[in-house]
Amino acid sequence: MERKPSENHVRRILGALKKENRKFFSLEMLSEAVGLYPDALADDLLFFDPMVKMDPSLDMNRLTPALEAYVAALDEEKAKRPIAKRTLVTKNELAEYASVADFVYKKMTSAGGLVSPSLILSDHDLHLLQKLVAQEVAARKKAKRKKSS
Repeated sequence: MERKPSENHVRRILGALKKENRKFFSLEMLSEAVGLYPDALADDLLFFDPMVKMDPSLDMNRLTPALEAYVAALDEEKAKRPIAKRTLVTKNELAEYASVADFVYKKMTSAGGLVSPSLILSDHDLHLLQKLVAQEVAARKKAKRKKSS
């Protein structure tokens, strides 16, 4: 079974083929242009044309359309993947809460002052809570250092 070539290697090979506008490009010439050993290069190109390994004197320019199609398919696959949104916490949002306890009281308690066990925090709220915890831990470390000095 043939292994799929490295995306980085395919892009380097395609770039070298396009950059050097030669009529004939042997495996050795391509190897020098890309910076890979001919055997490793042949292993990558084997996916596109099985004859590369058997006859290294073939013209590598004829692989350009297959390489371009492969790179286009990779780009299309990358475009389909969802991009995770970053949750950002502003200083103003952090300033709304004096401490973790204040956050819990304001966000997680019901009308009677009891913590609601069925409450589910959003990703943004969890990130905000994480920042508040980090602030409180830093403040305690600072106070501890002052106390010991």
